[in-house]
Amino acid sequence: MSCELAVLGIGDVRKQDRGLAVYLLDALREAFTWMDVSFIYAGKNGRDLYEMLQDIKADKVLILDTSDEGIQPGEFNYLTLKVPEAEFMKEMLIVTIGIFSDDWGKKLSKLLDQEFAQIVDKVSSLILSLLN
Repeated sequence: MSCELAVLGIGDVRKQDRGLAVYLLDALREAFTWMDVSFIYAGKNGRDLYEMLQDIKADKVLILDTSDEGIQPGEFNYLTLKVPEAEFMKEMLIVTIGIFSDDWGKKLSKLLDQEFAQIVDKVSSLILSLLN
């Protein structure tokens, strides 16, 4: 797979807010169909992420994940890695989004659901900035 940007989402939709990145992939896929962006589900916990990254041929990679520790719910934490001499994946941005709940349940918590549109907008802006 070759593209300008690969967006990977890690999450488990069976555990309320832990599924946020999966829901984001679905929402963003529709918004960016006209751009050179691939949206990829990277599993429930990211265990296979390293192997998955070996098969991705993208200039930039955005990884979306969630955490209920060290970050406020709805807030973003960023880690950028740059490898300018690499043939592929010259830049990787890992974004961790704070969550309210990881209890069992197949919907986002009410609090995070209320912020979902704002989170989509924020990630959309990240994607556009990575593409420019």
